[in-house]
Amino acid sequence: MEEMVNREYAERILRPPLLFAQLMAAPLVEIRGAVLPGTPAIYAFYLAGEPVHVGRTRNLRQRLRGHVSNSHYSASFAFKPARGATGLTATYRKGEGRAALLENPVFRDAFDHALAEVQGMSVRYLAVADPIDQYLLELYAALELGTSLSEFDTH
Repeated sequence: MEEMVNREYAERILRPPLLFAQLMAAPLVEIRGAVLPGTPAIYAFYLAGEPVHVGRTRNLRQRLRGHVSNSHYSASFAFKPARGATGLTATYRKGEGRAALLENPVFRDAFDHALAEVQGMSVRYLAVADPIDQYLLELYAALELGTSLSEFDTH
């Protein structure tokens, strides 16, 4: 019996390397103060010229604005390392959520430090409207750039 690969999958799996080449050809811009389009996109964060995160979004401008805001709801990329640095975690119980963590001075200092680091990063992005292309490119880019795959874990 011959093994068959789904035709659509076989066609789609050829796209990530081509899209990745386009992403890598895009200019590296400072996150803070960047004028970004409000389009669906894949983006890669860089710290001191090294890739540290690959993400996808339906609205690049809003997502990156959120990453550099002083909000525990939208600045998740700063919130995660602050949790790691302090060993503190939020729960869904009343009074033990993210807002409560920010009231803890040790956590607040770690969050502020991580947020300042994110605000100093650069970003490279590529507009990608198709959600399946986004998923495949996000995974491909994370593997190629050697960034964390923890975003692919289930919650």
